[in-house]
Amino acid sequence: MASPIGDEESSGLSQETAADVGVLAKGGGLQIIGQFVQGGIAFVFVGIAVRMLGAAKFGLYRQVAQILSIAAQVGLAGFNYSAMRYIAKARAIGDHGGVRGAARTAIGATLIASGVVFVVIVVGAHYLASRFAAQPQAVNQLATLLRIGAAFVPLFALTQVLRYCTQGYKTMRPSVIVGNIIQPGSRFVIGVALLVAGFAVTGMVVAYVASAAIATAAAAWYYVKILSKEERAATPKVAVWPMTRFALLQGGASVLGVQTLGLSILILGALSTNREVGLFAIGLALQTPGTIFLGGIINIWAPLVTDLYERREIDRLESLYQAVTRWIITFSFPVFVALIFSPELFVRIFAGHAGTGAAGVVAVLALGNAFYAGTGPTGFVISMTGRPGMNFINSTVAVALYVVAGAWAASRYGAIGVAWVDAAVTAVINLARVAEARILVGIHPFGRSLLKPLAATMVMAIILAAARALGGSGSLLQAGAVAAGAIAYAFVLRRLGMSDEERYVWQRLRARVAAVRSRSS
Repeated sequence: MASPIGDEESSGLSQETAADVGVLAKGGGLQIIGQFVQGGIAFVFVGIAVRMLGAAKFGLYRQVAQILSIAAQVGLAGFNYSAMRYIAKARAIGDHGGVRGAARTAIGATLIASGVVFVVIVVGAHYLASRFAAQPQAVNQLATLLRIGAAFVPLFALTQVLRYCTQGYKTMRPSVIVGNIIQPGSRFVIGVALLVAGFAVTGMVVAYVASAAIATAAAAWYYVKILSKEERAATPKVAVWPMTRFALLQGGASVLGVQTLGLSILILGALSTNREVGLFAIGLALQTPGTIFLGGIINIWAPLVTDLYERREIDRLESLYQAVTRWIITFSFPVFVALIFSPELFVRIFAGHAGTGAAGVVAVLALGNAFYAGTGPTGFVISMTGRPGMNFINSTVAVALYVVAGAWAASRYGAIGVAWVDAAVTAVINLARVAEARILVGIHPFGRSLLKPLAATMVMAIILAAARALGGSGSLLQAGAVAAGAIAYAFVLRRLGMSDEERYVWQRLRARVAAVRSRSS
């Protein structure tokens, strides 16, 4: 088996760059596997739920889940990101007491904040429900579901803080196991069992809470396990005000993030019907395969940004930034192209007749998500270099645009109108972030090697567009076109060759497979 140094030399990378790519590839690869597991479980779970409940009842559950998700983010108050940044920062300079102090501050603050939110939901459930339902019976039903689900808020918030504490160690294994396997897996098992037992929407909400409780216990176990002997013995050094300031700004940006808020669900729930909410939720669910790689790489990317920035390795940071963006585009764009040109095929497979009317929503959302994925993990470049306030401003502007335009679109055009608003706001905000990162940090995500996946994407798009022009939206023709387009995409990428970073990752994978084979023989 080749040595690490040999791999670096043969790939054309410096030792430092190879180390960065290695950490990113290992942590990102593990997270991507977790994202595939989580996405696959969620994909099947939503498909089962839509078929058993119908679009309207599933839309009701989606509203409850979205309200609780936002409440959990408020209760989290950004202390997950603050914990990760300050733990990574303390570990970079060998400050064991700072590591413990950062974790203690984040956990304590989150318990207080999420406990307050829990009480607010229980007490104010009827008022919240009246904002999204008009009939008294519907209001009472929604209020009951919110009270049942209120415990999700502190459980989820604590789970997230503990997960991000372990991510500060530049490892993704505990976080992936808890957040991408244990929580969605337990929700699937409990949720399907309760659906089959006839508990309908109530059963799904109960599963939502129960899975969060299981994940919290697992996250606590992993956090205790990861502490080093020096950290266990160190006296905690708390930095309450710096951590709180960072947390509130970044937490505000996260809460006001368009994806986090689920403004589409809330606006449609308030101004349209449960069915329109259900159709939009189907559209969102089908975006999951295209966002898996970005979601998988972000969490290991964030502590790397802090580490390299604190060491003033800006050139290394930009090189890694461009490599990450290229990888995201390589894996995401073919999915979005398929959703844009063949949405009917995927809606039929996913939701059957319950998804009638969702194809347009799927295609438009995919167009917006191409900007989301195509600009790379820029939000964390801004926040993890100590500028969460800029992300807060971005999110505030995005929400204002979304609320004004979304309210008009929902009342006039329903789900498809809100989808166009979603795509436009996503494009504008993510392009703005690229410009801000260039001005504030001095780096950008677009390297010359990005032309390779873009060329392959163009070939795939031409094939799918031609098939659609010739044969319309027939399932057989669309399936054949998607398969042909995917093959063409892979062929073009292979012909254009790999970058140095990709070659190094491939060499590491081959070396690891060879080592496993040698041990098993």
